[in-house]
Amino acid sequence: MNHAKKKSKLSNKRPPDINLHSPMNKIELPKRSNRSWIWATLIFVVSFAVLIGGVFLFTWLNKPKPTTVGQSDTGIKPTSSEPTTGKILVSEQPVSYDATQTLALIKQTNKNFDSPVPVGIEKQVIRYTGSDGTSSSVPIYARVYWPQNKATQQLPVLAFAPGTTGLGDECAASLENPAKHDWANYDSKLAAYASQGYIVVITDYEGMRDQSRIHHYMVGELEGRAVLDSVRALRNLESTKSNINNKAIFTSGYSQGGHAAYWANQIAPNYAPEVSLAGAIGFGPVTDVSQTLTDAITANANINWFGPFVLVSYQDWYKHNYPVDKILMPQWTQNLRSDVLRECVDNVDKFWPNNMGTNRSGLVYTPQFIAAAKTGNIANDPNYRQFAADMAKNITGSIGRVTPILLNQGLYDNVILPAQSQAAFKRFCSNGNSVTYRRYDKSTFAIQAYNPTGRVDHYQTMNASFKDTMAWMKTIENGAAAPNNCK
Repeated sequence: MNHAKKKSKLSNKRPPDINLHSPMNKIELPKRSNRSWIWATLIFVVSFAVLIGGVFLFTWLNKPKPTTVGQSDTGIKPTSSEPTTGKILVSEQPVSYDATQTLALIKQTNKNFDSPVPVGIEKQVIRYTGSDGTSSSVPIYARVYWPQNKATQQLPVLAFAPGTTGLGDECAASLENPAKHDWANYDSKLAAYASQGYIVVITDYEGMRDQSRIHHYMVGELEGRAVLDSVRALRNLESTKSNINNKAIFTSGYSQGGHAAYWANQIAPNYAPEVSLAGAIGFGPVTDVSQTLTDAITANANINWFGPFVLVSYQDWYKHNYPVDKILMPQWTQNLRSDVLRECVDNVDKFWPNNMGTNRSGLVYTPQFIAAAKTGNIANDPNYRQFAADMAKNITGSIGRVTPILLNQGLYDNVILPAQSQAAFKRFCSNGNSVTYRRYDKSTFAIQAYNPTGRVDHYQTMNASFKDTMAWMKTIENGAAAPNNCK
């Protein structure tokens, strides 16, 4: 049989027309049950509602949180686990000072100190674990002070950060010996606060006394981490862990340390959420790295060494190759890193020519860099754009915080000029911070042999503001609001 031929004949036949209206050809659809239709509709509605609800819940849980006062995106992810930093690696035996010895120590830098010193103090050197963002085992030294009668009292904490001491290991703040190298005599200044009932910790910074790295000077996040980790260390230190008033923890610092204290406040909600800060204090603080450098060039600030320090630090940390030969004069570029790592702050004025009444920045910086600074074009010049961008990363006051801020500035400060603090005050206020801004002209507490008029310069800002700072902290400790000069 020829199946192909038969198929061809069949395929050519047209199918008969179907009259859909004919009763014979009416298509019968199966009848649908009313109960089935109701159940199908109900299942569809419930499924759709669950789907919409799930989408809404997922969106709500994952939506970005707005930046408000007390919040910010600092690049540090919040942690809910136990902190891995602040662990005690070494704790030396405490050294005791009776009340007479304590007062004598305080008067080394503040000979007119007249607050009562009813008891002596204890001092202990410790080493604890800090963090650089990649490792939580960076070792950092600190010195801790407390009043001898603390017993089981809950005492306020002053976490203090030192001013510039240097980038080399031998320049670490914890190695200060005023009889040989006086970097600010922090023992004397901080004994004053311990004598008034505070647990005080003064931390070194990351990289100090650490042969595996240099200190990364003026990197705000690293400075802030060290300050907050020093508070964590107090909570782990046998000598102090039972005596901390967790509602009265203040960060503070002098010069570079003010920069660190303010940065600790900026990153605390994310980096150390378990540390609730009561206030942040700066004494003649660096608040803008770029302005500090520019003031040496354009406004006669006595800090020409600042540029070399920042260049060495930032090149090592940010891994950017700045055109150093277009920033510094040739004699300072040849051995820049070794020079910076060798010179501590007590010798920088002798090594790099500084502005002793006469602007000598031209002996340190190139004419083209000076021209860019004078015209305000450092950030716009292609040669310096990356350096300017890295300095801008470390500005303070650009974030709103609920923590009250105290800004103490000497009007005769020729290192951190009053104009820098004035600009910082405005910046803090514009971003929603509460700021007590105090400026000091003359003070009996600033009188020294070299300064018989009592003019409040950079070095004397801490002494001149001591009583006011104590009163400011006590106001907050007592539950009242600190004065807000932003209003």
